[in-house]
Amino acid sequence: MKKRIGMCMASLAMVGALALTGCGGSDAPSPNAGSGSDDGYTLVKEGTLSVGTSAEYPPFEYIEDGEYRGFDLELAEAIADDLGLELEIGNMDFDGLCAAVASGTKYDVAFGAITITPKREKQVDFTDPYYMDDQAIVTMKDNAEVTGENYAETLNVEGVKIAVQSGSTAEAFVNENFPEATVVPFKNATDCFAALQSDQASALVTNRSVAAQMTSSSFDNEQVIKLISTGEEYSVAVNKNNPGLTDAINDSIAKLTEDGTVDTLMEKYSIK
Repeated sequence: MKKRIGMCMASLAMVGALALTGCGGSDAPSPNAGSGSDDGYTLVKEGTLSVGTSAEYPPFEYIEDGEYRGFDLELAEAIADDLGLELEIGNMDFDGLCAAVASGTKYDVAFGAITITPKREKQVDFTDPYYMDDQAIVTMKDNAEVTGENYAETLNVEGVKIAVQSGSTAEAFVNENFPEATVVPFKNATDCFAALQSDQASALVTNRSVAAQMTSSSFDNEQVIKLISTGEEYSVAVNKNNPGLTDAINDSIAKLTEDGTVDTLMEKYSIK
């Protein structure tokens, strides 16, 4: 990705405060206090699209060789280019992203494979969706007890631990579908896969594309035993007081979809 993308890491104090509210906190976000734009929207930093992400979610967002990479972040760059803006990316825990955008002072938007949910819509606005994903259940390859046929009964047992990313739709899915099991939340997807490998959980639930990427690379001794169609729509989170920016990004998404940019990025990152 272009070197103009800044590695702006969120401070520990800010992350801690935002994590308390996550993607479903206050119903009344603060006004966007950034600079104005001739295009009908405001920005935290003049001439720059400030993007929050949680870069532990390949193939959507991750850090490689000190650079931000991934489908979401290249899409963010393409949108910034289309809007004539520089791009600056900051990294933080996923469950604080919506709160950071809602504050109106940290980031203009968040790209983080964020599913549109009613809870999140209370805190931020969402652009038109740019990708649809499903949930996947992952176990160790040598685990013969949990299969794609019996997972519904085998995992929904008291004492069974299921790893999820904190604040994710996977966490909500497990709470709803495996109420007897113990949910074990982690800050990022990598930690979930590592927890499964170290026997801290019997299974993990994450999004389909992430499961496919992780089990074919860093965690190839793990396997996807079940794909569950949930039709989750990924979107860009935008401050509620900045509808002009939502409209501008919607226009860019439509343009980048029509000209084939989105399909090219999906192919590049092996997203289906």
